[in-house]
Amino acid sequence: MSQPRNYVDIGNLFIEVYQAFPSQIMGREDIDLSNNIILPPSTLQKLSNLNDFWNNKNPVLFQILNIDNNIKTHCGVIEFTAQEGLCYIPSNMFARLDLEEGQKINIKKVSLPKGTSIKFQPHITEFIKNPNPIEIIQNNLINYFCLTEGDTISVKFGDKIYKVDVIECKPAKAIQIVDSYLKIDLVPPKDTNDP
Repeated sequence: MSQPRNYVDIGNLFIEVYQAFPSQIMGREDIDLSNNIILPPSTLQKLSNLNDFWNNKNPVLFQILNIDNNIKTHCGVIEFTAQEGLCYIPSNMFARLDLEEGQKINIKKVSLPKGTSIKFQPHITEFIKNPNPIEIIQNNLINYFCLTEGDTISVKFGDKIYKVDVIECKPAKAIQIVDSYLKIDLVPPKDTNDP
């Protein structure tokens, strides 16, 4: 039996509004080396009712939208321990979304294509003077389930943390990080004048 023309299957639809706070408020600076958020326990319950939740081998991914200015990015979730109605976000993402503490955000479950290549721009030249900076980025990508063009991520090498911008993702502007290996390119750091 065919479905009506305007039929929409909402069996996998998840859209919620939360109040956003930086991870430091919860004392969880450890998530700043990722783009994974902390959501309330009720979110897990709602997600578990979706058609594809139990059969999906990939991590659950979300689009986060600043409702006030329409800035958006993508993320994963690391745990469901936030207070009801609240969402804790790594500091890089909080800044990227131009959020203020307690501001409302829209979180929507999404599917992203598997990434094949990413182009990064380090903030400082010191980063590329490390031995094999591309390998440093690859080793840090284990903390990221997805990336979006325009994101700034934090990568750690030794005792130092470096900021790196996501300049280009392929095959889309937002990608899922599935494999440990992706083709990674670097453009000259922000603090140089090189073309």
